Amino acid sequence: LQSALEALENYTITSPISGTVIEKNLKAGDQLDGSESGALAVIYDLEQLELKMNVSELDIGKIRPGQSVEITAEALPGETFLGTVEKVNINGTTTDGFTTYPVTILLSEYGALNPGMNVSADIIVERAGTVLCVPVDAVNRGSDQPTVQVALEGALDETGTVVDPSKLETREVTLGRNDTDNIEITSGLQEGDVVVWVNEASNPFAAMMGM
Repeated sequence: LQSALEALENYTITSPISGTVIEKNLKAGDQLDGSESGALAVIYDLEQLELKMNVSELDIGKIRPGQSVEITAEALPGETFLGTVEKVNINGTTTDGFTTYPVTILLSEYGALNPGMNVSADIIVERAGTVLCVPVDAVNRGSDQPTVQVALEGALDETGTVVDPSKLETREVTLGRNDTDNIEITSGLQEGDVVVWVNEASNPFAAMMGM
């Protein structure tokens, strides 16, 4: 009887982690045939979700564990989820001479996000606070000193269209930090200056108030 009881214990299969069974491939009574039977079940630890993203070699030097990450998903429009950089792996992958490095991000509060969803992640490497900035496209970097076009009084009509190009002033500026859309101006402009630039898509002048 003791031998039978000990043999019975071998029929209890225990997961190495606590979690939620999301896929079960075998049922009670099925015969196991070693590794050929495949995985019995798939279990997810849903206390946290893990996201892995590849970061360019140009940016990996800015990434550190503990940095905040803003995550969005096409399946959940209008919602933003916060994560944290957990690990930065320096074992990169090189393709066509360009190297990327895997970064692991953890989300503790993920709402309606489900494993497997496609997401976009922005790692916050620095916060600038309240600064004066203009769109990146408004800055001309063709010379040694970056410049912008400033609209003086009478240069624009009420709709913001340039009506007198002679009243556009080329002004040298000093640049600070930037992202893909905006760039900080540390000198050369004041709040309230109106900067104009050529819209490459439609080719008219566009205007924007410095903020």
